[in-house]
Amino acid sequence: MLVVDDHQVLLRALEDWLSGVPLVKLVGICGSAREALSVLPERRPELVLLDANMPDMGGIEAVEPIKQWNSSVRVVIMSFDEVHLAVARRMPLVDQAIDKHHLREEFPLLIQEIVRARPSS
Repeated sequence: MLVVDDHQVLLRALEDWLSGVPLVKLVGICGSAREALSVLPERRPELVLLDANMPDMGGIEAVEPIKQWNSSVRVVIMSFDEVHLAVARRMPLVDQAIDKHHLREEFPLLIQEIVRARPSS
């Protein structure tokens, strides 16, 4: 999983929390969508958790280039803003949109869903 958020305090808190969530392998954190796009080939995440609204390029704008890089990557948009969440939920390339207020409750369920949806090797 790659986590992308421009708020460093929240990004570090997410990093600490997610490193203890079962079934999550954190491959990196990024402070911007552009940085995330640049590390995709090296980090090869199965899931990208993106803040919807960031300076320069928001998570919503980054969804298409991420899916162009690898269409099987799961993209989850997170935001405190209901308008951004509504936009993300209408986007066919977005796998899930989560309110940051409910991230701790909803994220473990999302991870379980992703694991169940993985093709068997």
